Amino acid sequence: MKAKNTLAPTLEAKKKINFSTAINSASLKKMMMDSLGDSRAVARLTSTLISAVAQTPKLQECEASTIVAAALRGEGMGLIYGQGYYVIPYGDVAQYALSYKGFIQLAMSTGFYADIDARDIRAGELNGRDPRTGRWRINLALYEDDETREAQPIIGYYAYFELKDGTFRSEYWSLDKLLKHADRYSPAFSLEKFRRLKAGETTPEETKKLLSGTPWYDEGEGQAKMCKKTVLRQLLNSGYAPLSNEVRSILREESRGEEAEEPIFDNIIQTQEVVQDAPDAALDAPEESGGTNHEEGGKNAQETQEKVSEGDPIASFFDAAEG
Repeated sequence: MKAKNTLAPTLEAKKKINFSTAINSASLKKMMMDSLGDSRAVARLTSTLISAVAQTPKLQECEASTIVAAALRGEGMGLIYGQGYYVIPYGDVAQYALSYKGFIQLAMSTGFYADIDARDIRAGELNGRDPRTGRWRINLALYEDDETREAQPIIGYYAYFELKDGTFRSEYWSLDKLLKHADRYSPAFSLEKFRRLKAGETTPEETKKLLSGTPWYDEGEGQAKMCKKTVLRQLLNSGYAPLSNEVRSILREESRGEEAEEPIFDNIIQTQEVVQDAPDAALDAPEESGGTNHEEGGKNAQETQEKVSEGDPIASFFDAAEG
């Protein structure tokens, strides 16, 4: 007589439990309450994640506990899903990923930054190279109004920060360099296919598939977010930016797994596979950069970095996040 497989029905039953049921289980509710400490925050996050998972088929394949844990890491840093962080599926495990706005928010939270941002650069705004440093000089006051400026094509992206002690540092990458970077590190992006898409040589079915696969194909908001994140991350990896241990750890994680991609549409978690073994040197090594650079500010920036590393009280925000 054939023995019955008592394990198969149990696994099948487990597989059929949907995320909305799982997240409302006693164990996951306790996990969120222990982390957030506020029933209203728990209710908000529960609603957000149920909606996100419902719209993301690949995320539905992940263990519910990993989705919640990933979200709690972002929430624990004071970030909001969809703005400062996203949840990305890796097979049946979910992990969190910072957006470029998340990097900005965490940097500002240290108290050292007067300003930090990333933006596009339009035709005509490059003003030659500095003869001393070789960096591109950028004239953001070239166009008198936004309408005239936005009529010009985007030629690259620029990130900068200014510390409260006056130290200023910037990074410029051409659009061509950014697309080649994506071609190398984003598994879902092909520069050859992007050029065909831009030339109108793809079928409607292929076009739909490409645009739903990665925001790098979206010449609008999607690609802009990825370009800003890439150039901002390169700037923060330059060695001149004062960073908490938490943010430095995040940069290392993302360097090993480019590209954690931003969502194509608002309120939808982008499901993008990430290269797990991309070399750290791809982002840690200085790249050709541009924009204005105050070399004399380097010493001040280094001293500020040492203060963060030694456990300056201003960085306590990140210590709390680790808990």
